[in-house]
Amino acid sequence: MLSHPALRAALKIGLAAALAGAWALSFRDVRFIWYPLLAVVMCMDETDTRVMAAARGRVLGTIGAGLVSFLVHTLLDGWVGLTVSLLVVVPLLRLMRWQAGLATGIVMCSMLFLVADYAELNWIYVLNRTADTLVGVVATLLVNALFWPINRLAEMGQLDRQLRSVLGHRLETIRRQLKDPVAGEWRASQPIVGSRLCQQLNQLVNDELRSNPGGAAQRQHWRQRSLLWERINHHSLQLQRLGQLLPQGGLASAETPWLERLPALLGPNPTPEVLGLPERQRLPNLAQAQGLPPLLLLALDDELQRLTRSAQSLALASRGDGGRP
Repeated sequence: MLSHPALRAALKIGLAAALAGAWALSFRDVRFIWYPLLAVVMCMDETDTRVMAAARGRVLGTIGAGLVSFLVHTLLDGWVGLTVSLLVVVPLLRLMRWQAGLATGIVMCSMLFLVADYAELNWIYVLNRTADTLVGVVATLLVNALFWPINRLAEMGQLDRQLRSVLGHRLETIRRQLKDPVAGEWRASQPIVGSRLCQQLNQLVNDELRSNPGGAAQRQHWRQRSLLWERINHHSLQLQRLGQLLPQGGLASAETPWLERLPALLGPNPTPEVLGLPERQRLPNLAQAQGLPPLLLLALDDELQRLTRSAQSLALASRGDGGRP
């Protein structure tokens, strides 16, 4: 069973290939239909930034390889001409900073020398093959822009809310483990879920910032928010592991208002009271009173300090859009 993103990707590449094929058949000058279809396969991607980069590389590589192959063909042919063309086109593309078209340039040189009729390899032939490639590139850009466009800002906001829910549930579980003697057996939240959501958010943020460097993602501090979510996920996992070393309800009889407010750390606008931390100098007395290892409580406090500061920074970074994505 295909997932929704996989099904969307399959439909987009299928529609783009069908559109490119129909255009290629309708144009009399398009003699080789695999050029448009190859352009679709090489350019289509779920990310707009990668589609544009692949399309640019495909066009530039085709132009560079076509011109070099034509010029070399006037002097050499066969495998010797192909070798010389590759030795020229690779440094030429690097010199012109067209590295994105290197793969296309190598493929095009091979196809022009090994497939094309040498007698027809002239300016018109190179122009027609470039036009063939443009048919596939235009079809890819059109389908990518009009059908199932990705609203990355909305998806980033959704991932932000999911992270608040998942990690907020993790903090609530930690609180119950330490404060409720009858909470039942420890049920650790799945660490892979938070890590996967952080990875997805980081990828979306990177793609959005590459597409719109000065857009809403930059103004709303999504780069910082993505990094802070990774830190919060890490410190909450460390806090969870340390909590597992304490007995069930080990701090139930202790006065720990900071622990009661733990789940509220990831609220959209935590107040200074919510961000309150225990006084570190009182922890040894608390450990002695509860019969707990003092070093373990100090390690727990250290992770809590880091988690709280990250949550406070996240609240400040999220303030640009009202604290809500």
